[in-house]
Amino acid sequence: MPGSEATDSELAERQLSGGPADAGDAYLSRVHLSAEDVARTRFCPAPAPLVETVMGLVTLRRRLPGTAGSRWASRAQRAFPATARPVLELIPRTGSWPDFLSTVVTDLDQGLEIVQATPRQVLGEEVALSWRRAGRPPLWLRALADRDPEALEVMVRGLRDFHAACVAPHWPGILRSFRADVSERVAVLAADGLAGVFGALHEDLSWRDRSLETSGMTCELWLNGNGLQIVPSAIWTGKPWFSLYAPQWGNALIYPARPAGTLYSANGPRDLAGLLGRTRAAVLRALREPCSTAELATRLGISAPSASEHATALRAADLVQTVRRGRAVHHSLTPLGRSLLDGPAT
Repeated sequence: MPGSEATDSELAERQLSGGPADAGDAYLSRVHLSAEDVARTRFCPAPAPLVETVMGLVTLRRRLPGTAGSRWASRAQRAFPATARPVLELIPRTGSWPDFLSTVVTDLDQGLEIVQATPRQVLGEEVALSWRRAGRPPLWLRALADRDPEALEVMVRGLRDFHAACVAPHWPGILRSFRADVSERVAVLAADGLAGVFGALHEDLSWRDRSLETSGMTCELWLNGNGLQIVPSAIWTGKPWFSLYAPQWGNALIYPARPAGTLYSANGPRDLAGLLGRTRAAVLRALREPCSTAELATRLGISAPSASEHATALRAADLVQTVRRGRAVHHSLTPLGRSLLDGPAT
């Protein structure tokens, strides 16, 4: 564990927890959740800036399927700052990248402070694991492994500058994608519990016998009652991956958010009003954030009966779903409704 002497088994576990594998790589196969872990499992309250930053760096480094020619990747390649190039040397083209890079906290400055405070032992272990190419690593990486202050500053500056140039300009879309995904998962959680959420997160992830299973070599890990933070990423398109045994931010499961395409389409198709009518188009947009009928009426400045009527019409078209909670009726977008609102992924 970071900041403490690690046993051989703990080191082996850490080596397997850094990122998704490519063909032939070993990574997590089964993560066991005790009853206490299940009770402490929750969604991240907001997007994690360093998670999106590192996912972006990995995406550009590996040119993952689904990103070639994408608007984000194209823009990020053009805006890529020279100061971020050294950080790419920490990310191998296959296998794991350092866990300490992508802290699962919702504030960028706090995340960078955690990265900069990474203990020397962890830096030495994870830098060595990430460098899998022929020859010796660059001088700055060797200095980073020894926790040289200048090397740490190179890394932190690279992360900060990449975030500013390639991630921050798209933050409204990242936030929109995060909220849409979590909203959908919460609806599943209410209907089918945590098992339903895990079963629907990703095709490469399954929930069986109170364990999360992924493809890869057999390896069994336990969360020791610390639970799991579930983190959707708007930029990431690869397989889900685990970041485990990090005392600063806890255990995390990062997976690609859905639906795709919400990174750019703030207002949806231009002809949405022509398709649905102005008021129903406004209702659909207002339901980006699920709400009750009374709240919907307040948002749009219409009567509650009128809000209910429009929501009913959209529900009949499978664009809105409605559930009753006590005396109130709550509305949210269906996947089809979000797809119509946000337009095609590009």
